[in-house]
Amino acid sequence: MTYTDIINTIDNKRRFGRACGRDVTREMMEALGHPDEGIHIIHIAGTNGKGSVAAFVSSILQAASFSSNNHYKVGLFTSPHLVEYTERIQIDGHQIPRDDVVRLGELLLDLDLKKEPTMFDYWLAMAILYFKEQNVKYVVLETGLGGRLDSTNGLTQLPEVCAITSIGLEHTQYLGNTLAEIAGEKAGIIKPGVPVVIGKMDDEPREVIIDRSKELNSPYIVSKPVETGVELGLFGEYQRFNAGVAVDIVHLLQDTISENDIEKGLATVVWPGRMQILSRTPFILIDGAHNPNGVMALRDSLMAEFPNQRFSFIMAVMADKDYLEMAHIVMPIASRFYTVTVDYSRSKQADTLAEELRDIGADAQSCDSYNHAVDLASTYNDRIIAFGSLYFIGEIIHDKDEGRGV
Repeated sequence: MTYTDIINTIDNKRRFGRACGRDVTREMMEALGHPDEGIHIIHIAGTNGKGSVAAFVSSILQAASFSSNNHYKVGLFTSPHLVEYTERIQIDGHQIPRDDVVRLGELLLDLDLKKEPTMFDYWLAMAILYFKEQNVKYVVLETGLGGRLDSTNGLTQLPEVCAITSIGLEHTQYLGNTLAEIAGEKAGIIKPGVPVVIGKMDDEPREVIIDRSKELNSPYIVSKPVETGVELGLFGEYQRFNAGVAVDIVHLLQDTISENDIEKGLATVVWPGRMQILSRTPFILIDGAHNPNGVMALRDSLMAEFPNQRFSFIMAVMADKDYLEMAHIVMPIASRFYTVTVDYSRSKQADTLAEELRDIGADAQSCDSYNHAVDLASTYNDRIIAFGSLYFIGEIIHDKDEGRGV
């Protein structure tokens, strides 16, 4: 099979399996001889911020590794990808080679399993196999959906540290209708005796996580943001909260990580598509804020960085998201909205989205493409903010890399 064959075959697997992901992973790990055993896992869940926290932790550990005499490898597993599937599996910032995707993909697709893996299950199993082969010491592991039943929660190896970055209303059809119910699902990653880091969230979900930690005799830390003077490689005030979670995580590891390595890791971290400035003239910032909590963080960061200013927003979302609430959140700082349709089956159509935004009092216009929206927005002096689906952000980055976009 070719790389394209493997990608298409895995991508066409079910998005949500008939069996819960946790049980599928257990069966796959058993069939593969438990390749996860012996790896130091840092398990991260949360409604928002888990990808940024994972990136911070990975960057800090890489800095610590290269400054020590005993170099080790750091694996990172995240989802979704923005441009290439190989973004999901990285070692020391380098994506898994396509040849290894083909080799490991063929092995996994040939497994005789009782439970039907999803696309996510295959990529997780591929990551674990690859990390084991490459003798990775630390694996920074981001959950896919929820926590308790998530595929990442089916590994044999207990994590060294767990973290829950934030709790917001998301995927309510799967995780629950209240913050407390969703917190209970996320808290499902907590293991007996394994330390827990708790990020910024409301009192109610925080208490659910603390209660679960106490039940399992797991020591916990309620994280605080890093100080304003600490340099961060990621833009946005809310990243100080994510950085605080990351610092608490590395302090709990068995290795002693120096403050110099922590500072270097925080300053040099790279996480594309999250409050990323693409252009200064015109000013264009892209952010994968795709739910109300994420959009609130985006709004607060824009207001802190550019007080008393208004922005032109380019918006593209999935039809099953709370897109009108997302628009309401940024309307006080919005001059106008331009809507775009994402090339994805669940996408909200741009013309319909623009019409619904006008119905709630916004100045909104649908556009044929992101570049069309930028052309229209550039006739004003506002800063341009593109946000919404991560698939949309991925399209922007891909087109820019190919020389087809701003």
